[in-house]
Amino acid sequence: MEDSGEESASRSSPNFRRNWFGFFILGLANTLPYAIVSTAANTIADSFDKGRFVATVYGAGGSATIIVKAVNTFFLTNVSYGSRILVNSALMLIGLAGLAFANSFILAIFAIVLVGAVNAFGENVALGYLARFDGKLVNAWSSGTGMAGLAGAAMYVLFGCLIESVNGKEDELQKLDRWAFMLVIPAAIAYLIAFFQIIREPASTHPYHPPAPVAVPQALPTTLYPNIQQDSKDSRPLLQCTAAIVQRTNEAGSTNEVEIRQSRWSHFIHSLPTRLKRYKTCLGLVALLAINLGASQFLSYVIRTAGAQARHSAEYDKGCPELYASLQLCFQAGVFTSRSSVQILRIRKVAVLNILQGINMIVWILNQQVQITIKMCTIFINLLPIAL
Repeated sequence: MEDSGEESASRSSPNFRRNWFGFFILGLANTLPYAIVSTAANTIADSFDKGRFVATVYGAGGSATIIVKAVNTFFLTNVSYGSRILVNSALMLIGLAGLAFANSFILAIFAIVLVGAVNAFGENVALGYLARFDGKLVNAWSSGTGMAGLAGAAMYVLFGCLIESVNGKEDELQKLDRWAFMLVIPAAIAYLIAFFQIIREPASTHPYHPPAPVAVPQALPTTLYPNIQQDSKDSRPLLQCTAAIVQRTNEAGSTNEVEIRQSRWSHFIHSLPTRLKRYKTCLGLVALLAINLGASQFLSYVIRTAGAQARHSAEYDKGCPELYASLQLCFQAGVFTSRSSVQILRIRKVAVLNILQGINMIVWILNQQVQITIKMCTIFINLLPIAL
């Protein structure tokens, strides 16, 4: 009952529905390009006569994830969220254009790396930004990313059927990638609209809200700044210390820049043990979830790659709907259901889900001989046009 009351209160808060919609669109637009790449992985490889390199396409999509997330976490915390969103949208456009007009498999792989990096960076930025909002809005982001996969796969399947019906040639499906990636370009615009026009940040966390009184560690020389309050040794992070120095500089107008840099460096050195301790504590809190998340990603990559080898190669890149895209649509339907269900059902023991996913992976690896799962999924996809 208590959780229900808190949920009702959060939903009645100012701009909750508006922000829910905004974060849903933000998640949808951020993930849609990567979802199209995942759905088109088999076709991308085959279009360059690299049919056995589907795993390379998936690997390229996730290759830069840890790098861009580390850069955002450790080096870009002083950069405004708006600036990071702008840069990410520009990189999104470059990645999509690169995929649409790549004339070699190597260039396509580089473009896929960029699209994957944009997806990972955008996710990291959005989740950090969500810390300023009601925690329930994480569900909106999660549901939006799930819808991106479902919408991307559905669009790819339906557009492939349209090409075949218009041209009457199954080999025209090879041109599907170019048009699919070009059609996703408006996602970059929706991405910007969601952040700058739809989402309304609470007033208490607005970037221009006056900062709280700042305390500087004793290790920082304060003879230059006698009016700055001193506090216990590791009481404040570097950002607040820097803000105090900048504020004092603006007021006095006489602080030497070299002295400021020396003070920053001195504080960084003295605060390093505390920072490392905080990182260790944080890692201890999220380690189990991080391991489970990594296992989930690994298992899903293996399953989706196995889908490209589940049938004879002659059965792919033809027909309406195209086989591999149909399997991806099944996968994305499950992803959307799972991510949207967070608002209804919360599973604490996430390791159970990975055990089920591991069983599913074994089924798919053996599916080349059994071929039961793929037939059931194909029947489901063939019923979709009727439902639509």
